[in-house]
Amino acid sequence: MAETRRVRLTKRLMKEALLELMEEKPFAKISVTEVCGRADVNRSTFYAHYADTTALLAELEDEVLAGMPVMGGGSFEDELTRYFDHMRENAALFRTLIVRRGSEDFTRRIVDASLARYRPGGAEAALTERYAYVFYIHGVIGILTGWLTDGFPLTGRELARLILRLCRI
Repeated sequence: MAETRRVRLTKRLMKEALLELMEEKPFAKISVTEVCGRADVNRSTFYAHYADTTALLAELEDEVLAGMPVMGGGSFEDELTRYFDHMRENAALFRTLIVRRGSEDFTRRIVDASLARYRPGGAEAALTERYAYVFYIHGVIGILTGWLTDGFPLTGRELARLILRLCRI
């Protein structure tokens, strides 16, 4: 059954409340009561949609991952630039989920999503390529964390070129 406009609004308010609270304190210390108070919704409304704050966060992360630019049209540098520009345009969201959260859960999901798109060729070569890819992804996540923390001292294009140069792609 499709969600109504009211349900979408209520869920958006709860997600925004969660993100605001995550900027103030660790996720593990955020209660359903706090989310409801910040979003101005009843606890029964919260529980009509989510089992707990973890379920709310998981849905938020799913939406963020689904909203990431899809690779596949243009040069790799152009694709990375679009990806990084998207992160810059949604800086508060990515800062909260990647930097402030203090957990590697979302980072792990980004890596897993990237690996799911990667389809190596042969068996033995594929294994070494896959490990190289894992190495690159973790390096990129580290660079992104620094870029987000430092307030984007490089443009998306400059960051893409740096990463490509470091990976020698």
